[in-house]
Amino acid sequence: MQTPTPETPASPAISHSNESAYVTQNLYEAAFLFARGFALAGVDRKDLRKVALVFKPALTLHESVLEFYNGGTIGALDYADAYRSLKDLVFQRL
Repeated sequence: MQTPTPETPASPAISHSNESAYVTQNLYEAAFLFARGFALAGVDRKDLRKVALVFKPALTLHESVLEFYNGGTIGALDYADAYRSLKDLVFQRL
């Protein structure tokens, strides 16, 4: 599993297209995508009370988002590892 990095991208667009980054504030959704192998582009910390996780564009990312919201499955250990990694990244002090 890849290790997330605390990069902050320059104003990513919130979009579902294959050409732009995908942004979510849902840590559970992000963990699902991260466990599926989608690359994290960075963390958007513009709002002091909310953090957004930014994923690099990928061909099947939108389909995986829909799968998450429609009860898609993933290995429990993979999901737990991804969740802990992203949670640590979100709550680390800058």
